[in-house]
Amino acid sequence: MSSAKPAVTGRNLKAIVTAGLLAAALGGCGGVADGVAGKVISGGQEPIEISPDTFAPPVACPPMQLQTDTFLIMKYARGKENDPAGLLYQASLEDWANTCTLEPDGSRRMKLGFSGNVTSGPLWKGGEVVLPLRIAIVPAGSDAKPLSSEVIRIPVTLGANAPSETWTLIENKFTVPGNQGAKVVFGFDDNRRR
Repeated sequence: MSSAKPAVTGRNLKAIVTAGLLAAALGGCGGVADGVAGKVISGGQEPIEISPDTFAPPVACPPMQLQTDTFLIMKYARGKENDPAGLLYQASLEDWANTCTLEPDGSRRMKLGFSGNVTSGPLWKGGEVVLPLRIAIVPAGSDAKPLSSEVIRIPVTLGANAPSETWTLIENKFTVPGNQGAKVVFGFDDNRRR
């Protein structure tokens, strides 16, 4: 006895499945792509935008130079200068780094970072210490006048008989013309440094 139903072969099955997926995909066209077909086609994610800055070469930064004998401040009580028992506090400049970004006008904006410690001395009663850090942008050449020079005051709260306090400064206000060689010269700007 013969059957009236045609036999489904592997070739026919493949055509039926393909037609079904195509119909489902086309059903999502013109509508919101949050249906099953839309998620299959897009991978279920929004397109990822990549910034051209990701592949830009790094911007060269001027070298940093600590001014000679400006890494330490030792403040004494009046009349007890250079007497260890008369020390109020001692502040140090220990680490520094910089990175640069390119500005639309071709200049380089520097992000400067500095850190160090403040340690209380025997006569410190507690309170705020203000550290004067000078930052100068000096063009290439030994006798060149600085492009900019500024003393930045860094407040640090230090308790009496407290262990040392770490201070950190991040500053991004300084720029250097794009075609000019320069260096960053820095250090504590205080008469009592040692």
